[in-house]
Amino acid sequence: MPIIASTASNWGDDPWAQGSWSLIGRHGSPDDRTALGTPIGGRLRIAGEATHPARAGMTHGAYETGIAAADWAWTAGHRDVIVVGAGMAGLAAAQQLRAHGAEVRVLEARDRVGGRTTGVEVGGFVFDLGANWLQQYDDNVLGRLADKLELRVVPTEFESLDLDLEDELRSRLAAAETHSSITDVLDAWPGGVSKHLRRVVDTAITIDSGASLDWMSARYGFEPGVGEGDRWIVGSYQRLVDHLADGVAVSLSSPVRDIRADADGVVINGELRADAAIVTVPLGPLRDITFTPALPAPHQAALAHLGAGRVEKIILRSDTRFWPDPAPYFRIYGPEEGSISEWLDATEADGTPTLVGLFAGPWLERLWSGPDIAARIVDTCYPSGDQGVPHVASTT
Repeated sequence: MPIIASTASNWGDDPWAQGSWSLIGRHGSPDDRTALGTPIGGRLRIAGEATHPARAGMTHGAYETGIAAADWAWTAGHRDVIVVGAGMAGLAAAQQLRAHGAEVRVLEARDRVGGRTTGVEVGGFVFDLGANWLQQYDDNVLGRLADKLELRVVPTEFESLDLDLEDELRSRLAAAETHSSITDVLDAWPGGVSKHLRRVVDTAITIDSGASLDWMSARYGFEPGVGEGDRWIVGSYQRLVDHLADGVAVSLSSPVRDIRADADGVVINGELRADAAIVTVPLGPLRDITFTPALPAPHQAALAHLGAGRVEKIILRSDTRFWPDPAPYFRIYGPEEGSISEWLDATEADGTPTLVGLFAGPWLERLWSGPDIAARIVDTCYPSGDQGVPHVASTT
């Protein structure tokens, strides 16, 4: 195939992400998100998308928790604050603290800012390998910032495969017993799970989670927000990240392994002292930090009930438009049960034929193993000839 440039994410193996975004397991509820974000002993607070009870998994949810944590620190009298993590929550907290007049230092494990938002140059144009959409646009604080910065945004909507069946699925999940998983509900489905229902589950849940249906909460795994008024940022989140990072003192390549809190303040990695700390790293890296004293029981329970799935992204640039479907958004289902990809035709970004694909499910293990990911994906999703062509479902 005439691929002139490509790149792929690998959030599942990224040590500073360990997954794509936070999800609620079968023993959890949104209360766990609130518990995780509750201040600890007056000197420490955890923030980030995983702590937002209504906007989890979204950049503006992360941003809002960063602002809230900064206001908490200032109101508590802390004038010297260390922020751990330079993603959306961390940058929001740092800017808010600076606006209050506090001294703030940001420690970032990566060699860049942005966290799970990252713009990369692919064939002469910048695309997002992480967060790409502004969700709930009309009620999105970052949407207002995008308006101010005059970013170009394009409304997108992946329509339901079967809205009536999806509504029934949502109703049955919401009525499930406490601690039931999504699999438990499907196992009890009258008449069994048809291939069509399976694909409705994949389009409504799998691609928005990338997690095991055995693990995900039936009642709370189907969280609100995603797919509501989404707008794609042409040219990536990078301008938002650069704006939020402007003027912030960030120490890159500075992973935090140890946080000790006492009556006088906090000590990071045994050497950096401040009045308080705001920790904004994702769930996986958060579990890798040693806290002294240990996190309170409600915070530990929340960490046990929350997790992250794996959704990966591929960007393909071509000298010709080789994909057959005329719709700007479409889906391709993989040969393994539960495998799905959603595609955005991003050619209008600069006129070069471009596809952005999101992948979830078992075939990730095969497609994302080793080099030449782009070639494997093209051969799998767009094979020449008729044999082995995956099912394509279009949306308009």
